[in-house]
Amino acid sequence: MTYGRVLFGTDGSAAAARAGEVAAALAAAQGAKLTILSAYLDPRGVDEMLADASTSAQGFGLRPTRIDTVKAQGPPAQTIAEVAEERDVGLIVISRGVGQKVSLSEVARRLAHRTPCDLLLISDRDGDRYDRIAIATDGSVTADRAARKGYDLADAVQARVDLVFVGHPATGGLITQDTIAVFAGAVESGVQLRQGDPGDEILAGARDAGADLVVVGNKGLAGAKGFLLGSVPEKVIENADRDVLLCRTILQTATELGKGEGGIIERQGEKLAAYVDQNGELQLRSAKCTHLGCTVGWNPAEKTFDCPCHGSRFAPDGSVVNGPAARPLPPA
Repeated sequence: MTYGRVLFGTDGSAAAARAGEVAAALAAAQGAKLTILSAYLDPRGVDEMLADASTSAQGFGLRPTRIDTVKAQGPPAQTIAEVAEERDVGLIVISRGVGQKVSLSEVARRLAHRTPCDLLLISDRDGDRYDRIAIATDGSVTADRAARKGYDLADAVQARVDLVFVGHPATGGLITQDTIAVFAGAVESGVQLRQGDPGDEILAGARDAGADLVVVGNKGLAGAKGFLLGSVPEKVIENADRDVLLCRTILQTATELGKGEGGIIERQGEKLAAYVDQNGELQLRSAKCTHLGCTVGWNPAEKTFDCPCHGSRFAPDGSVVNGPAARPLPPA
């Protein structure tokens, strides 16, 4: 199973209604629970909107016991992130924006930078099925995590996968065949080896494949060309004319971390903030923000552990850099 719980954020618009159809279809295909959330500033009509969304979701085969609705007052992006964190959601599904094929809404943009889990941004294309999925890869560890999630999803919805590699064709041939061997299983797969600007070529590859969905990691795709971390997935989500699955790839193993690197690892079901100092010593701290308990993530640019919920920031040794948190991350 790819996701145990899917969260769909709605504002009652027609664009959000299509996002709800996709969320319900994916939840039904994977046997997941569906949370329908309205993060409102004006409470009028919220109950009716949630009831309509729940009824629509049941039309995709979800039993009422597999659906819950939540209404929460507050800024949409922040509220969605907080509820997803509290409920251990694996996937957030939202619309890119009302009537916007290309440009992201501000809510979608904010969530893309602070989501505590995978994020599916829904365009205004027709249909709720995924028949073809394009997965971007460069062979890095983080890209492999995104590829695994993309293949798991493709297997659940019975879609074909096209792997898109941008870089030297000889290298790409080896990487994509290895990716297929490790992750594809019975999923039908094709390969595109492309050269040029990575973000542009990933999108062009998805168009050439006729893909309904593009899968990228939120921190991967940096190894082949040496461009800045985050720049390629950001370009993809900003300019895509189809759905995009942004995979959060922060969970790592301690052995993947080099000197001066941090990340979030999981041990016995607990998420820990891990950092390897310049002496090669591994330091472990609780990954729960000391403000309200959200899980922090590693920020490679600033070399800090950042909270996606309220913006608290911690140094590699766990000390507070920015509030509202007042206490350091405790040792694990």
